[in-house]
Amino acid sequence: MSDELTPKRRAFAREYIIDSNGTQAAIRAGYSERSATSQASQLLDLPSVQAEIALLQKDAAQAQDVSLSRLYTLLNEACQIARRKESATGMVAAVTAIAKLAGLWVEKHEDLAARDKLAAEAQKTELKTAARLLGEAAESVGLPRAATPAQIVGALAERPVATPEAYRLLRQHATEEPANAT
Repeated sequence: MSDELTPKRRAFAREYIIDSNGTQAAIRAGYSERSATSQASQLLDLPSVQAEIALLQKDAAQAQDVSLSRLYTLLNEACQIARRKESATGMVAAVTAIAKLAGLWVEKHEDLAARDKLAAEAQKTELKTAARLLGEAAESVGLPRAATPAQIVGALAERPVATPEAYRLLRQHATEEPANAT
């Protein structure tokens, strides 16, 4: 597709600035409804069409006296009106709009795919840790590392359980040994 700005492409640019809907602009400019979406995409990629759209938008903005300084003035007036009416909501809205216009306000959108990926990695790490701990537990009771939790519990159930009295004697014996060493 050549980059020449034909009358039909110029018509597309005029229609596009109405609502920024490429498909509808293509149809209104005389392109086929069946191919309007793909035509709009191709037209919007052409530098000559982009330049024409930019020129038309600039002309429209000047005609409506829309400039950054004018927008700042209007938003400051809105903020003053909200302050006089003691409308905190109005003041916040005006200040937020000013910050967005100045590029100081950045909308934060959570990246759900990244969050899900991090959660999956954390779960994988937890599973590896659990498998390692189960393997160590299995070896501590004389079973292979691949033993199931049920096998580990069964092996533990067959072992004798030390009574509180046995623990007291072990603790007493451990405290007496350092005293005998001196």
